Amino acid sequence: MIISDVRENTLKIDLYEVLVWITIIILLYLISLNNYLLFHTVVELFSVYVAYVIFLIVWKSRSRLENRYLIFLGVGYFFVGSIDFLSTLAFHGMGVFPGFDTNLTVQLRTVARSLESASFLVAPLFLILARKSQEGNVRILESATFAWKTFLLYAVITVTCLVSILFFQNFPDSYIQGSGFTQFTVTSGYIISFILLCSLFLLYITRDRFEEKVFRLISLSMVLTIFAELSFVFYSQMDMASSVISPIFKLLSFYLIYKAIVDIGFEEPCSLLFRELKHREEDFRQKAVFLGDEYSHICRMIGKKYLTEHQTVEEKNKRKDNPDSYRSFMQNLQGIGFQFSKDFKPIFIHGPVEDMTGYPKQDFLSGKVDWQEIIVPEDRSVTFKNRNKLRLNPNFIVESEYRVRRIDGEIKWVREIIQRIPGESENSEKFQGLVYDITERKMAEEALERIDRIRVKEVHHRIKNNLQVISSLLSLQAEKFEDKEVLEAFRESQNRVASIAMIHEELHESESTDALDFSDYLRKLTADLFSSYRVGNRNINLKLNLEQVFLGMDTAIPLGIIVNELVSNSLKHAFPAGSGGEININFCRTETFAAKYGVSGPDKGCPEHTNCTNGEECIDGEDCTNNNNNNNNFRYILTVTDNGRGIPEEIDFQTTDSLGLQLVNILVEQIDGYIELKRNPGTEYVICFSNEGK
Repeated sequence: MIISDVRENTLKIDLYEVLVWITIIILLYLISLNNYLLFHTVVELFSVYVAYVIFLIVWKSRSRLENRYLIFLGVGYFFVGSIDFLSTLAFHGMGVFPGFDTNLTVQLRTVARSLESASFLVAPLFLILARKSQEGNVRILESATFAWKTFLLYAVITVTCLVSILFFQNFPDSYIQGSGFTQFTVTSGYIISFILLCSLFLLYITRDRFEEKVFRLISLSMVLTIFAELSFVFYSQMDMASSVISPIFKLLSFYLIYKAIVDIGFEEPCSLLFRELKHREEDFRQKAVFLGDEYSHICRMIGKKYLTEHQTVEEKNKRKDNPDSYRSFMQNLQGIGFQFSKDFKPIFIHGPVEDMTGYPKQDFLSGKVDWQEIIVPEDRSVTFKNRNKLRLNPNFIVESEYRVRRIDGEIKWVREIIQRIPGESENSEKFQGLVYDITERKMAEEALERIDRIRVKEVHHRIKNNLQVISSLLSLQAEKFEDKEVLEAFRESQNRVASIAMIHEELHESESTDALDFSDYLRKLTADLFSSYRVGNRNINLKLNLEQVFLGMDTAIPLGIIVNELVSNSLKHAFPAGSGGEININFCRTETFAAKYGVSGPDKGCPEHTNCTNGEECIDGEDCTNNNNNNNNFRYILTVTDNGRGIPEEIDFQTTDSLGLQLVNILVEQIDGYIELKRNPGTEYVICFSNEGK
């Protein structure tokens, strides 16, 4: 019953749209009979509006979009719309371009349709290229870089065509008064139609990259564009109705593109703009299932190996007093049993020596080959240390794991256990031990570590993508408001989300999965903040003095938000409109700070908790006036300073209504840090903390 109701409502909506468009077309036709200039202007301006809206949607989301088709098409429509706008102004009767006739209008229209058809043709090729890159064959540009390069390419082509038409006037004539369209225009129309047909075929090949509804709308739009072009070409061969048919087809074509990209982009962003992110999430779930099965297999393999080793040790303990049992044990021993003299020279070796090392047992007993020589050089220090321990305390039992190189060059991991021979006198310096192959176990451990790293990196990537989706949705939603306070609230929320997303991006791209270079992160964060507040043309300088420090995620995320809030406050409030200034950010270890500024004593540059008076305010996880902790527990110091007009004395930044400063106070407490505000001159925040989250 519910499904039938939904279908009935969908049919009603579609029927309603059809009736509305039939009414619009009839009204436009009636307008064209009385005032063709008004009709032409309305249709063309609608197409220009759609083209610009498509560009704005795609451009705002360019750094998050992974669908190169939409980026290329969106940028292309900006220039198509711009040329269509010029063509509208050049239409006879508008009087905007004196000295030019109908030939200018047709030339501009030909360029616009050529750019549109070329955009539809080239855009699917990027989807094919992206498919190859996923197979590991091709490397593609980042989305933002790709968008800028596409914009520059279109700009060069458009400017070249406009200069050729308006200044050099060497562009082929498209219309001759009294004769109609030239052969160039007719041929161009057929070529454009053929290109659109090829584009339709390429779109069909890559249809799996679109939702079914989006694919159908774009395909139908291209078909209507072909009809519009063919009806325009036949203009001089048909009656005057053809001058209405072509614009109507164009109007419907742009409307379908509008529905495919703009309507669905707002109402169902995961079906269009962020479809790749949604599908990547599904791929990640499937990968997680596969990795889970692999994890179980490796665990079973390790468990089996452990039981075998455990049983071997138990059998040895049970049979050590029984000669026959001991002989049987030695014959079935998987590892190499040995005895060393006090100089660690082998006097007895039994077991699969040749299978493990490639050398005959006799080579070791005769001294022809020294066991130390087959140990990988980087691991020899381990065995030297263990042997020294045995010399100093013969009662020790030492265990070590290291790599040996077989005679054929293959590397094997082995585990070695050495102890003094039981039953010998205390002065005896003879040792015995066991070496067995643990290569399989090491390979399993490395595989588990790789799986864990992949999982963690995928989690960071997934979180980063989801946060970027949230940031993009906030940006799209903000477009609907004009109130400055509302827009500022949206921008602040975007910056907070972006500061967190940037940390997950750094962790996804770095070698480490749980710590990041916070100094490098601060450079990127502050650059984004200056870009967000568009202060590049204002005389506000940023000075960074940052020491390379790796922070854990539990510390980096709240500290990133703290810096975001403090720098944002300086950019918004510290410098009145038109005035310049400077923002300084210093970040280093407390030892570095003490050495640089000659600070001595336990505080090493962090303010005393008990000196929070005389206009200086501080907060901590506890009451600063009753805090008896030593300041030397703090390992890092961060200062954010500006030389602006400062915070008024009457404002207590611990109890202010400002959400940003409330977040700062809460997050400083969260990282068990300490913050001090100095008001004169300008504003200076000093934050001391440790890195317990690492």
